[in-house]
Amino acid sequence: MNKNLQKYYLFLFVILCITCVRRINPPIREGASILVFEGLVTTDSIPYAIKLSYTGKFLNASARIDSNQNYINDAKVVIKDDAGDSTLCNLMSPGTYQSNDPSFVGIVGRTYTLEIYLSNGKTYVSTPEKINPVPPIDSISVVYDSTYITDVRPTQLIISANVHDPADAQNYYRWTALGYTTRKSWGKACLPPYQECGDPYSCSCFALCEQYITTNQINVLSDKLVNGNEIIQPVFYSPIYWFGKHFVEVKQYSLNQDMYLFWQQYLQQTNRTGSILDPLPSLLVGNIHNATDSNDVALGYFETSAVVTKKVIIIPFFLQEYYLESVAGQYIPDKSLEDAVIGDCHLIYPNSLNDDADPTGWENAQEIDLH
Repeated sequence: MNKNLQKYYLFLFVILCITCVRRINPPIREGASILVFEGLVTTDSIPYAIKLSYTGKFLNASARIDSNQNYINDAKVVIKDDAGDSTLCNLMSPGTYQSNDPSFVGIVGRTYTLEIYLSNGKTYVSTPEKINPVPPIDSISVVYDSTYITDVRPTQLIISANVHDPADAQNYYRWTALGYTTRKSWGKACLPPYQECGDPYSCSCFALCEQYITTNQINVLSDKLVNGNEIIQPVFYSPIYWFGKHFVEVKQYSLNQDMYLFWQQYLQQTNRTGSILDPLPSLLVGNIHNATDSNDVALGYFETSAVVTKKVIIIPFFLQEYYLESVAGQYIPDKSLEDAVIGDCHLIYPNSLNDDADPTGWENAQEIDLH
C-alpha cells in the first residue's frame, strides 16, 4: 500500500476517534434529606414565623417542578419559654408556620426553645436561647456616595447606625434595614381625570412613586476591637433614582457568641471566590437537633434577640434636577407610546406604592435634611 495512502487512513482513523462522543449518564449521588429551618423570636414584632423544608437534589432551570415539593406542611411547631408559657405555630403558607398567641412576646433575660414534631415521628429541639439586651441606636448618619454608578443602580446614600458600645459587656450585633425611594416614570398619572389625549407625547408627563427596597445581606459585628467606643456601622444603601424623600427603617439585634459565630461562618461560606486561598468549606452547625440522636443536626439557627428600631426620612436638598438628569436619567424607562398611555409609575416599578402618598409608619420619624 502506498505510504501516503497509509498516512491518509491513519489520519482519518485518528479524526474519527476524536470526533466520536459517547454519552454517559453517571449515577447521581443523593444523600438523605436534611431538615432546614429558619426562625427568630424578638422583643418587638409578632407573630413569629418558622420556616421548614427539606434539602433536595439540584435541578436546573429546564427541569422545573413544583417549587413546594420540599416544604414541610404537616409538622407541629411549638415555641416555649423558661417561664412555662408556649405558643403553637399554625401553617400559614407552604412551609411557613406562624405563632398564634398575640400575648406571647419575647422578653429580655428570658430563654426560648423551639420544638418541631414531624409526621415521620422525629422530633427536633433547639438549644435554649436567651434574649440578651441590645444597646440603643443613638442616631442615623447619612453620606452621599457619588462614585457608585452601575448599569442597574445610580448614585446612593450610605446610611449608618451610630451606637455607643457598652464597655461593661461583650456585645454582638446584627442589623437589617429597608426603605422606600422615589422613582420617576413616563406615564399619564398626572393628567387631569378623564382627559383624552390625541397625541400621548404632547400631554403625558413624568409620574412619581415610592418603591420598596430591602437587602438580604447579613450584617454582623463583634465589639472585640471597639469595646466601649462608638460604632458607626453602614447598614443600608438607598439608591437615588430621582429627587425625593428616602424613608429608611433600621433594626438592630442582639446576638450571643454562638449566633455571631454561626453568621460569621455563613458569610465565609457564601463569599467564596473560588480561589485556592479560600478557607476549606465546613458544615454549618446550627442549634437544633434530633431529640433522640444528637448527630442528626438540622440546617439553620433558631435565634432570639432584643431589637431596637430607628426610622428616618432623608431629604437630599443638595441634589439639583439638572444633575439628576445626567446621573439618574438613564434609569427612567424611555418615553414610548406604550409607556405614555399605560405607564403609571407603580405599574412600571415592582413593589411600589400605587399612589403618591408617603408610606405609612414614618409619621413621627426624624427628618434628616441634606444641604
